[in-house]
Amino acid sequence: HDSFKIGEVGKILGFIKNSKASKVLFCGGIKRPSLLSLKLDSLGQKWLRYLGLRAFLGDDTFLKGIKKLLENEGLTVVSPQSVLETLLTPCGILTKSRPNDIDLQDIARGMFVLNTLSKTDIGQAVIVQEGIVLGLEAAEGTSALIKRCLGLKISKNGGVLIKTSKLNQDKTMDFPTIGKDTIIEAHMAKLSGLAIGAGQSQIIDFEGTVKLADKYELFIIGV
Repeated sequence: HDSFKIGEVGKILGFIKNSKASKVLFCGGIKRPSLLSLKLDSLGQKWLRYLGLRAFLGDDTFLKGIKKLLENEGLTVVSPQSVLETLLTPCGILTKSRPNDIDLQDIARGMFVLNTLSKTDIGQAVIVQEGIVLGLEAAEGTSALIKRCLGLKISKNGGVLIKTSKLNQDKTMDFPTIGKDTIIEAHMAKLSGLAIGAGQSQIIDFEGTVKLADKYELFIIGV
């Protein structure tokens, strides 16, 4: 393995090709840098010219452009789920705790909001409590969204984190994800539970995540 600065596009591609690799898999999180401050090599500058306006739009639009550039180099981008099929969220209630009628209404409200806003390529998550949208995920990520909504809650207990893919989202490069850290943060925020897109999201350490949710009496439902 090796490591590179984000702007070293030529070195990254050279390493991949010298390793005789034909497939690329993206995993992990990254804070999107400012394109104006990014130090790009000559190939990176060429890529940026190709991306044009897409470089300044939402993450999904930007990543689709990166995927196309990689394909132009003869590489195939594969999804993490094609390697670890257990990552995909199954449908139904996954925990001992179950959503009540208010939670189900909040879930429906949250899914409607996310599907409506997905056309703008903004956010993969929303927190709803008693029908009120407390916050929508933007550039800060889910963890910061949960913390931001702490002071906005209608009552101390309750509220649901809803998270799913955007409509027509490319699932190979940027897939909504939860794990044990998300459960801990939801517990600290005294949420009732989490609703995530079935087949439209992934759970890191499925058994451990569900076990922790049961410990904190949080529900997880694949919608």
